[in-house]
Amino acid sequence: MSEKLICVLSLSKEDVFGRGINAVDWLRTKDEKPYYFRNRKPRRGLPSGSIVLFSFQGRIFGQATVKEDVRELSLEGQRQARQRDGFDYRYSMVLNGSSIEIFRNHPTKKDVAPRIGKNFGRLFTYLNAVQYKQILKMAGE
Repeated sequence: MSEKLICVLSLSKEDVFGRGINAVDWLRTKDEKPYYFRNRKPRRGLPSGSIVLFSFQGRIFGQATVKEDVRELSLEGQRQARQRDGFDYRYSMVLNGSSIEIFRNHPTKKDVAPRIGKNFGRLFTYLNAVQYKQILKMAGE
């Protein structure tokens, strides 16, 4: 069994505004539909049971647990995603819909970074349990 990980995933405008909704509503309604990645995926993967925190425009606003690890899409899956969304996706993962949680407060990465002693990557940032708990505290959870 793979180690459960904690990762901050930075959403792009295409993830959210391409669907005409704000980031909080996007996550709230994500349920167990696949989340798609274009060319890059989290380096260490996100095994089932891992925690993903979501950020948009520099604010960390919610979290969910992973139901199915990141996997490469088949050529047919890539074609279907392109037809449906108009983007070329290579990877997908599935969240546990019942685990989706929107935070009371949405701390900025700029405020969080010095408190957890870590700078955030552009797309993915892995955290340890202490860093994760500090973010939850700042988010009012």
